[in-house]
Amino acid sequence: MRPVGPEIPEDRRLREWFAEQEQRNFDRLEEGAKVIVQLVTALYGLLFTVLALSDQPAYLRMPVVQWLGTLGMMAFFVALLSALVTLFPWRSTFQEDNLSEMKRLNEQVLNRKFWSLAVSLGAFLAGVCLLALMIIVVLWRS
Repeated sequence: MRPVGPEIPEDRRLREWFAEQEQRNFDRLEEGAKVIVQLVTALYGLLFTVLALSDQPAYLRMPVVQWLGTLGMMAFFVALLSALVTLFPWRSTFQEDNLSEMKRLNEQVLNRKFWSLAVSLGAFLAGVCLLALMIIVVLWRS
């Protein structure tokens, strides 16, 4: 810890960098949610292509493929919903002249966005793993 005295430029740059990172947290969380929404939409197309072919190949009748496909669709749906919760502009009311309440509300919104994006990412990764397993089963058992 530095002794008490005037702030040196190096300390000021570090403090300003942290302040900038804190301000950009909302943007990064929302951008992450948008990416997950785009990826889930694309992977839904791939999943439905594998599962919903018109000539019904034999692998679609395999219970393991049906289970993996169903669980994958559910995981992607949870990821999509959680990402949308991150993006949704929830209404907030606060006293405009109460800085401590504004800070508490800011932390509350940031916390909600963080956890909804974390759930979305976890569900997305689970969906990707299930989709990969389903494709591996189809390739090795066909």
